[in-house]
Amino acid sequence: MAHARLAGPAVNTRHVVLLAIAGLILLSAALRAMYQRWRDLPSPPAEVARYTGGAPLPATDYTSALAVGALATLRAGDVLDTVGCRRSRRVIKRELRAAAAPYRQSVLGEEAMSTAIGRCVNDLLGPGAETVGGNLAVIEEVIRHRTRGGPALWHHSIDEWASRATLPPTAVANLHRTAEKVERAEEELRRTGILRDGEVVPTLLAYYWGHGVHLTRGAIKVGWLDQARGLNYLRRAGGLANRRYPSSHTLVAAQLLPACLSGDVETIRWAKTVVPQLLADARSPLVAYAAVVRNSHT
Repeated sequence: MAHARLAGPAVNTRHVVLLAIAGLILLSAALRAMYQRWRDLPSPPAEVARYTGGAPLPATDYTSALAVGALATLRAGDVLDTVGCRRSRRVIKRELRAAAAPYRQSVLGEEAMSTAIGRCVNDLLGPGAETVGGNLAVIEEVIRHRTRGGPALWHHSIDEWASRATLPPTAVANLHRTAEKVERAEEELRRTGILRDGEVVPTLLAYYWGHGVHLTRGAIKVGWLDQARGLNYLRRAGGLANRRYPSSHTLVAAQLLPACLSGDVETIRWAKTVVPQLLADARSPLVAYAAVVRNSHT
């Protein structure tokens, strides 16, 4: 009986130690989960453009690419007028991890971050850069029919295409509604000065290219993308934009049109505040892009 009484406190002490260890493990797991959620949170969109210098941006091989990525760069709070990023490596890596997450898995297992980032950027700026996918594919197809037939014959062009494709009446009606939504969104962009009178969005491709340029700059900075390869992507993005977008206004509007169509109030409010400044500031790559486009057509 004496032995049984003596064993009681020892057992209770062990229980307390085990419970303390289990609590520490659970607390550690909760703190780790909280840190991961915090790490993956996007930074609040910046509203003041940052530049490395006070002079107008000269035309270089990367001027058009910087213009393509200007909105994403400003939103992230980075400098707009140089290929080199100025944000901390920690912040850039957090952003890149989120973008590369869908590319981490392959038939070989989990890919290195540099490999995943390379696949992500190649998807945006590589051989498939002139293809719109996902939920924007139908909108892009509708917009391209306006380009083929002209604004006055836009709905007629849609009917002809639908007839050749033998689309059902409900699908045709949806296409016409999409065209009308695009027209209303473009009119809103004109009212805010983002589009000028008579301008329309020729393609949504810049929506992807802007993201690709921004990720490429960051990946070069942290060493997750070979510099030579990254610079080639930037030159390619600039060349694509020069061919597709006749002005800096249409380039920016293409990146904002999806937000207008989806009712993304936060992005629209932010754009109305910051974009007019980007289109007018002599230091902005969008102003330099306008000069590049003018020179390419003279």
